[in-house]
Amino acid sequence: MGVISVYNSIPYDLSGAASKNRFRLEMLWGISKMFDLYDKPDFCVVFDYKCDIEIHFDDTLEFYQIKTHKVQSPYKFTVISKPDKNTGKSIIGRLYLLKNISDQQVSMKVALVSNAFFQIDKKVYSDVEVLKFCDLDEATQKKICDALKTELQQDDIDISNVHYIYTSMNLLDPENDIKGKIAGCFEKIKNCEPIKPNALYRLIRDTVDAKACYELKSDDYDELILHKGITKAQLDMMLNQYVDNTDNGVKQAQEYIESKYSVKERRKLKTALVHILEASVRSNELKNKEREISSYIDSNIENLPEEFEEIIDVLLQNFGDSFSVEYSREQIYVFLILILKRWEDGRNA
Repeated sequence: MGVISVYNSIPYDLSGAASKNRFRLEMLWGISKMFDLYDKPDFCVVFDYKCDIEIHFDDTLEFYQIKTHKVQSPYKFTVISKPDKNTGKSIIGRLYLLKNISDQQVSMKVALVSNAFFQIDKKVYSDVEVLKFCDLDEATQKKICDALKTELQQDDIDISNVHYIYTSMNLLDPENDIKGKIAGCFEKIKNCEPIKPNALYRLIRDTVDAKACYELKSDDYDELILHKGITKAQLDMMLNQYVDNTDNGVKQAQEYIESKYSVKERRKLKTALVHILEASVRSNELKNKEREISSYIDSNIENLPEEFEEIIDVLLQNFGDSFSVEYSREQIYVFLILILKRWEDGRNA
């Protein structure tokens, strides 16, 4: 079975109802998780369907149950293994069923996420962020397995890929933490700060909220992802709306001309810059030249001179005669300044 077949075999009603406050915490933790995953080639995060937060990859599934602990004490195994009076299932038992519901042809990870350290018997795991139950000592593993055997009436219990995750995120008031994380991750991903960080946060939060609040069951996987999931491509589209596309190269080219030349020369070169900017909007020749020259700089940067003007001289020698006759020497010169300034600013043609 593939991921889709395995996922569809999991009952829809395994996830429990959440209070309004816990629902908000699940949503915000899921947003944080999306940014943790950004370096992955592809993923989809599903909100509040068969578990609080689900991660769907091409060949694996991950399920995360979010539980806040308001008192300043560890989260005890006796609490998470106690069956609910109404459902007959404990927190850990319901989570285990997600992993155990289908065959093992698809890798499945399940995890309980909390802002409290995990405790079993007298042992508190205060120095571990991600605790794998299969890495615990044999006696502790047996205690966990025995509890699940009794609850689920199963002889064979496999606790590999069952985790307890301690999160340092402030689950009692997480919004400021998430805003800061989004802004920091945005800068790493897009190499600039978001132009409206609060608006970006609201867009992501409202999108996730709409996905999480969609309550209709879907037997079609693609339809489910459409209504309940956010893919990496969708996240990237949201981020791109807040990228600062200001062309700093124009301002930097103007400042370079201002600092280097006399009044008379500045006038001539600034006029040439205005002309080349207007022409570059409609001229395929100039667009292609900018791509060609930027690529040349990328490929030869280690061999180019250190000084800015010396690099311009090299570019003039290599490309100056390749422009059509409609462009003057001054226009070609300022165009090369503009290309190099844009290249310095990280703008790819």
